[in-house]
Amino acid sequence: MLTKVLPAWLDEGDYWDGEGEIEFPVAAEFSTDHVNYQRPALNPISRRNAVKRWASVDIGQALNASSGRLLVLGESGSGKTRSLHQVMRLSIDDALQDDQNPIPFYLHLSDWSGARKDVRTWLAYSIRENYGILPGLLAQWLDRAEVMLILDGLDELRLRERRECISAINRFVSDHPMVQLVVACRFNEYRDAGRKLSLKASLLIERIDEREVIGAIDRSGGELAGLGQALGKDRKLRELLRNPLFLRLAVSLYRERGDVDLSGSADRRKALLAAYVEYAELRMARSGVRPERWLYYMACALRVQQRVTFCPDRQAVEFLPLRFKGLAERRILLAASLFVAAPSLALRGVMILMAPDSPTKPVYLAITLVIPLSYGYLAWRVVKDDLWAPLVGRRTSVVQGLLRYAKRSVIVCLAEGGAAWSLVSSGAADGVMGGVALILMVGIAMWPALQMARESDTSDPSEIPDRVGGEIRSLVRATVVVAFLVTGSMYITLTIIFEALNPIAAIGQGLLYSPMLNAFFFVVPVAFLTALRNGGVDLIRRDQCRRIMIRFGYLPKHHKRALEEVRKSSLVVPRRGVLEFRHALIRDYLADRYREEGVPLSFVPVRIN
Repeated sequence: MLTKVLPAWLDEGDYWDGEGEIEFPVAAEFSTDHVNYQRPALNPISRRNAVKRWASVDIGQALNASSGRLLVLGESGSGKTRSLHQVMRLSIDDALQDDQNPIPFYLHLSDWSGARKDVRTWLAYSIRENYGILPGLLAQWLDRAEVMLILDGLDELRLRERRECISAINRFVSDHPMVQLVVACRFNEYRDAGRKLSLKASLLIERIDEREVIGAIDRSGGELAGLGQALGKDRKLRELLRNPLFLRLAVSLYRERGDVDLSGSADRRKALLAAYVEYAELRMARSGVRPERWLYYMACALRVQQRVTFCPDRQAVEFLPLRFKGLAERRILLAASLFVAAPSLALRGVMILMAPDSPTKPVYLAITLVIPLSYGYLAWRVVKDDLWAPLVGRRTSVVQGLLRYAKRSVIVCLAEGGAAWSLVSSGAADGVMGGVALILMVGIAMWPALQMARESDTSDPSEIPDRVGGEIRSLVRATVVVAFLVTGSMYITLTIIFEALNPIAAIGQGLLYSPMLNAFFFVVPVAFLTALRNGGVDLIRRDQCRRIMIRFGYLPKHHKRALEEVRKSSLVVPRRGVLEFRHALIRDYLADRYREEGVPLSFVPVRIN
């Protein structure tokens, strides 16, 4: 089960690990002071040892001592998220060793939507979106306490939402006393909420001791000599680097450059962030990528939406400015209509142009224009109904739809083949009876495909690919598979019917030429319409939104390559199949650079709230 649910976590290492990483102890206080544990008699932490100060953070020990009900606190950049990643890795290892241990899920609370949504409802949405688990199956796992929840980003919520979220988590804990739960939050934001989580213990990560900072730099040797000299002269810098995040940023910066001077700035924190980002941008510029307005806009959009992660496959749609909604709708509807109508129009047009002159040729020419345009209008209506449906990666729903379609197609093919043979052998297909029979059979042959399109709900819970770029491949695969299967099965069915009824004179005029060629005129638009509802709409929407974003400077022209360079610069890191900024502080620093006067930053609503 783990290989299906958590493939990204199983395959990837911790992004903080790397060659030359400086190790330093980070002290922590383990206690019950910051939680509201209601049953002290059952608390595994004795009163005498209720508060412990550990010289080095041991998240595994804290997790065991709290029976999996732990609150992780600290200041910004202290290593809370890193600790949660370690909890995730430890829990995955436990689950791999014994299938009786719960499956861990790492989730971010930044998309918490308020008091009217309880934790269980929010979990059903978030786990479905991030891991592809259907709500019904998750409900069974929760009832049997077969999951472990690791929640990050409580501090990303506004004060009122933070309070409501804490209350909702407490209700969830009361209703699910056996489910393990780990939550992380910045200490000040947690204290300001004025409410405590009903967990068993808290781990407060402290700042690094100043002597440990200097010792770690001295032990690193000559490559960080510049940083060591700066620390000796700059008391404010020494105080700043007691924060683990800023220490890592400083180490990376001085290791690469060695000549950074931060003493001229009154705000060392801002100066270090500026120097780190400036050097990252310089490295990107050497590769031909200029991270200007688009990178700042992306960071600002994430901050406004209270998010820390983004998927390159969804980026253009989820960050589309609201003022481009009308333009995007027109382009998507037009592209979808042409997607269905153009192939049929081109195919039939060639057949008509090659046909010899006859009194009925103008009639067929009119049909050649009217029928594809009718299908194009049908595609317009289909897409308009689901224009801004939530983005999904189509795989599960397509497989189920294709199985139903295959069964129906076999039944239709056998029934219509038998009916056509009976009409021809009995002579009942002559004259008007043959024409009526042909019209009915063509309509029935289309029924499985049209039924599949109708049953394909673009907001169905689907399996979300767990690799960056995986959604586009999934959508293309689903669209192509559906188009080919529908085309093949319908073509076989209609060709059998047309060939069986071809000897009838009245029908022969309607066929114009070969029945095998004529069948495509009915097959292609229906097949493309079905494919449109099974991944095609998402593909067209993403493509058109990306073109709009590139045109107005909100995305670089080669945005996948540009994001890869941003990743190589360590501004963003891959995580769970998506990308996230190395830290929210870096995201916020870049967001502050974005300026667009007179235009409020709002987006076309796509995500489920």
